[in-house]
Amino acid sequence: MQTHNKIVSAFLNGTIQGIEEIGLIPEHTETQISHLFLYPKTVYKICKRDNHFFNEHFRNLADHQTRFDFYKSDFFENNYFSPEVYIALQSIVINDEKISVSNFADDTDDVVIKMNRIDLANNLSELLHDNVLQETDFRSMGYQQTKAVAAYPHQPKTAENYFDIFGRRLNDLKDWMHSASTYISNEHVDEFISKLRNYLEKHKDYFSGFDAAQYVVSLDNHSDNIFYQTGKMFFLDIYPPKEDWMTVVPWINMYRPATDILILSGEKNAEAFMQGCVDFYGELDRSHDLFYFVYSAAIQAVSLFNLSKDNKIKFSDAELYRDFILNSVRKLG
Repeated sequence: MQTHNKIVSAFLNGTIQGIEEIGLIPEHTETQISHLFLYPKTVYKICKRDNHFFNEHFRNLADHQTRFDFYKSDFFENNYFSPEVYIALQSIVINDEKISVSNFADDTDDVVIKMNRIDLANNLSELLHDNVLQETDFRSMGYQQTKAVAAYPHQPKTAENYFDIFGRRLNDLKDWMHSASTYISNEHVDEFISKLRNYLEKHKDYFSGFDAAQYVVSLDNHSDNIFYQTGKMFFLDIYPPKEDWMTVVPWINMYRPATDILILSGEKNAEAFMQGCVDFYGELDRSHDLFYFVYSAAIQAVSLFNLSKDNKIKFSDAELYRDFILNSVRKLG
């Protein structure tokens, strides 16, 4: 951790060398797995190594090779979907007490992702709270996202049954929700996961019936990671944090943002977003919407709770999501 702390300090103190806006003191934001250093024009992101829950349940970023592989995959996917934001993968080199950023090389002390800074007012969560988007915007976003995913050059290759893939997702969701027991008790979580498992078993033929050749890359595309400006949709941090989450059937990517739109902006706008996906794929089986909504809401609910300590809006949203989960899961057949 000493090396990691030195790197963080160099950014915070304005002593990091080799960056575009050298000598400036950046704004600093922490997410659950990263440090973001925000300069007037650029942003630099480094992964934390000490998030024990993430390291145990998702990827062990304390391990040098795992962390470097994560950086490479993270940058590749995000650069594909948002090339105007994700500029470069760069190395961090420590030479005595001098810490600098340079062109990427595998044999380096650590890695940093360089991005263009964007206006956070264009974040989808902000836009949903401000109620400034029209149904045509949501429909356009649904189509843009679906088209981009379909064209992604490195779709996952596996013959595994989707029923088994989703069953493991429920295991991970249980662990994730147990990490926030002061938000939703473990007893309620266990009851909730049991309901989802029962639904999965009841509809095993549906989940087992997908052709593995259809699988596409999964996006971590909740509304905090989506931006929309002048009719164009783009993303931040949509690379899934766990390798096992990389594979979905094509239309499943529509449910994460559609769930956020549903809860924060209403059914009409959520339906418009999903119609944008239908515009690309043609008619879809929508009989399992509620299951996917509840599952997606549960993931985001814990994230919102984790971010709500000093944020009244996140706290209020976390309450909305919890109410939605508890009310909706009772309706699952």
